[in-house]
Amino acid sequence: MLRPKIGLDWDDVTAPFNSLAIAMANEKYQFEPPLTIEEIDSWENRGRAGVIREFYESEELYARQTVSERNKKAVRRLMEIADVYFITAVYPKFMGIRARQILEAFPEFPPENIILGNAKNLVQFDIILDDAIHNVLETPATYPVLMRKPWNWKMTGLLSVNNLTEFVSLVKQIIHASQSRSVKIKGPAVLALVGPSGSGKSRITRELCESERFVSPKTYCTKQSVKHHYLTEQEFEQQHFFERTMYAGIKYGTKKEDIEAVLADGRYAVMPLDMCGAIAMKRHFPTAIIYIAKDKEWLIKDILQENFELEEKTLRILSIDAEKRNREICDFIIDNSDDRGAEQILRLL
Repeated sequence: MLRPKIGLDWDDVTAPFNSLAIAMANEKYQFEPPLTIEEIDSWENRGRAGVIREFYESEELYARQTVSERNKKAVRRLMEIADVYFITAVYPKFMGIRARQILEAFPEFPPENIILGNAKNLVQFDIILDDAIHNVLETPATYPVLMRKPWNWKMTGLLSVNNLTEFVSLVKQIIHASQSRSVKIKGPAVLALVGPSGSGKSRITRELCESERFVSPKTYCTKQSVKHHYLTEQEFEQQHFFERTMYAGIKYGTKKEDIEAVLADGRYAVMPLDMCGAIAMKRHFPTAIIYIAKDKEWLIKDILQENFELEEKTLRILSIDAEKRNREICDFIIDNSDDRGAEQILRLL
């Protein structure tokens, strides 16, 4: 994949949308307490925040939409390495406004690469980025990527990013992995273990860390767990994490200084992560992304034996096939069917 075709969503991916509708609703109705973006916890947008739908057909909302300089920079980076298209669902009466928005933000953008309409599943791309779960699940794209938002935070297993800067890094990793694979890992480095729930990432981490060459840095999350340092939602938001993600509705974060201390000591930092976290690591540290593979029946058995709530078990089982797609963009693939994945990783060093 020398130069992929990328389909970018506009609303809540490139430019704000729901956050503007929230602001307009608060201005008009003076809600107490004020509405927040976190209250949009599903695509159907039920409950108190449902009132914002009335502003979706307001020309003022579209007039307020602007693209941040950070997002402009990210889109321009994508245009250097890929053929970029904006594919955006918009009410017919606002199609002209939307096209002007895009060309005003990106004067150099080819007008013929602007696709307006709802039938996103009819267009073939190599990679797409969207915040709507149904668009990500229904696309024929080789690599569908979800933009994390409060209304899709419970989804797991899908390739996901928190912002366009992370998406640029992910695209670069996809291009790199399609062209070559490493055969050795040079240390000190981060060993980012990715793969479906139940594939054995935690077990491999424990086995490797029996040697002084390996350390599992502290990670933080919003669910009480023996594997992570627990923080309340409020405490979590107050931390300065350089990498944060969400899995099955639980927030996870990592502090840069914890990783730096391990590498400065000449050791390997072993970390079970999702692809979003692994890509973040690669932006900051020497990192080998290692996919841990295992037969599906063993994955399901392991998930069912864990002390998860029913909803989390269901999400993890449903995500297995989606997570298998991630293996193609990892630096290494380890078959852990015989539970000897740690031995295989040692041979790579």
